[in-house]
Amino acid sequence: MTKRELVQKLSYKFSDIDKEDLEYIVDLFFEILKDELKKGNRIELRDFGIFTLKKTKGIIFHNPKNKQNYYVKEKYRILFKLGKEFKKRLNTPFLASLDLGTQTFRLCIGKKINGEVLFLLKKRENVRLGEGLATKGIISPEAFARGLENLKKFREELFKYEIENYSAIGTEVFRKAKNAEEFIEKAKKETGIKIKVISPEEEADLSLKGIIWGLRELGINIENFITVDVGGGSLEITYIKDGQKKWFKSIDLGAVILKEIFNLRYPLNLKIIKSLKDYIKEKLSPIPVDSPDEIIITGGTASLLGGLDLKLNQYIPEKLHGHRITKESLEKLIKKLSNFDLERLRRVKGMEEGREDIVIPGILIYSGISEHFNKESLLLSEYGILEGTLLSLIEDYNLANQIIKI
Repeated sequence: MTKRELVQKLSYKFSDIDKEDLEYIVDLFFEILKDELKKGNRIELRDFGIFTLKKTKGIIFHNPKNKQNYYVKEKYRILFKLGKEFKKRLNTPFLASLDLGTQTFRLCIGKKINGEVLFLLKKRENVRLGEGLATKGIISPEAFARGLENLKKFREELFKYEIENYSAIGTEVFRKAKNAEEFIEKAKKETGIKIKVISPEEEADLSLKGIIWGLRELGINIENFITVDVGGGSLEITYIKDGQKKWFKSIDLGAVILKEIFNLRYPLNLKIIKSLKDYIKEKLSPIPVDSPDEIIITGGTASLLGGLDLKLNQYIPEKLHGHRITKESLEKLIKKLSNFDLERLRRVKGMEEGREDIVIPGILIYSGISEHFNKESLLLSEYGILEGTLLSLIEDYNLANQIIKI
């Protein structure tokens, strides 16, 4: 990591501090380290490590090319000794979760140290494995190839971090595609990655686990809320009342599926927008109309929606997590984006590459959700099924280690 990258990461974490001030703080920190080491002082950063300066003796150096001897004068070297906590973090093995969806493949790498779960690396690729699923019922040859290629990239990440324990889950596209088993077998053969296809309810439970963790990160404690995950191929909704799951619904209503059913061509006129809204309303009609304190949205479509609302130049989870999106903002986005062709949509600030043709169906579904439950805003969680899957893996891994020790 460069100093510039460090400043960038700090700016995500401390968004209320100007970037110029963060650059000054980082520069000042390293200047202090350098000055103290020059004075011969020992620097200890608790739980991280200790910096010391060591003086090496001068030596006679023989150059084999010209047979000449030279004197290399004494010099100083900086030594670093790992702190106990840092050493423990390095020696604790990484675990990984892979969320393989209709639109996006995602990877999360993390570990648990002293009861604290650390999500250290996240990667995402818009694979669109479910392309053509709504009309042909299979994973197309092109999508098949994209999916395998992306899994090979993820396999390289697992190898780089020496990860042996992982959980790779397949959702709606694997439940519906006629050739899903073929993909699973080929993925195992070519990449070594074993994919487990989960039910809609398992998907919702893992998503809920991640969301609850994310709410704690925000310092939010609510007992009555609804979680909504609009995927590429399906929509999962869970109602939590008094801290307990009251009901769960899965609907075949996703951003990719909706785009293919209606064979959308951009820009979209008012007639097609109304037709989409009517279809979504009818699909949502069987869902009970309860009165949650919050509607919490998660997943790739939700992140895209937050990025568009905040006009982000890049994906910054720290800024997205906990962002509130109003019903008014949703309607403004629908009105604005429906007038653009695909080329113009690609250039919209906050747009994620590969989602420009499914962005409006996704926003319309969330708009329909806010209307159905009569809520003026939606709360965005950057924690969901990907993190929930890793949390479950960590629980199982730690339990297995405890059993072995006993």
